[in-house]
Amino acid sequence: MKEYIINSFILQEKNTLIDIYNYIQVRYDKTVEINDIKTELTNLIKNNIIFFYNKNYELSKEGNVILSDHMYYYSKIIIKFCKKHNKNHKKHELREIRQEQQKLRNYLIANKEQMCVICDKNLPLCLLETAHLKPRCILNNNEINDKNIVEFMCRYCHNLYDNGFLAVYNELLQVSPLVNQYDLHYNKNKQITCYNLQNEKYFIFHYTYIYKMCT
Repeated sequence: MKEYIINSFILQEKNTLIDIYNYIQVRYDKTVEINDIKTELTNLIKNNIIFFYNKNYELSKEGNVILSDHMYYYSKIIIKFCKKHNKNHKKHELREIRQEQQKLRNYLIANKEQMCVICDKNLPLCLLETAHLKPRCILNNNEINDKNIVEFMCRYCHNLYDNGFLAVYNELLQVSPLVNQYDLHYNKNKQITCYNLQNEKYFIFHYTYIYKMCT
């Protein structure tokens, strides 16, 4: 349960006992008892992984390191799975992808500004790609044709987003510390204007499992 509790801080920095309880019930274990969570929280406080202040639990410096490790671990698993899936099924799915991709692209062309949602550059369509906010190979049947699953991104931003160097959280651009070693300049915490209630879940998934938080 330690991992469950630490992962509950992905979506917000501070959590009440009820916040953590609801998170674990929805994401992991519907049978969990709140007293068991209290016991685990006490152990985490003793080990300086979290602390309790003003009716809220927060991660300590050590707790944040553990959370970052979790994010990096899960992102590697998903990226590896995506690459394997695409390699094994590329020929079989090529026609299906083209048909679906063209419909989504036509929607973007008809309804979106001709610009990259990450860097805000106005570009010709030949330089704007139809970017999936959540990896296509793990989408369910409802998600795969959802017009909210895609946005325009330039080739550079699309590749950086897909590989976890960029993400969007709570309407703001997140830039991985790993970008610092390259000649790339992004405005961290820049507002992403396309963020809305319909695509929020896709951005959250990417931020949670693909984005590379650690240095």
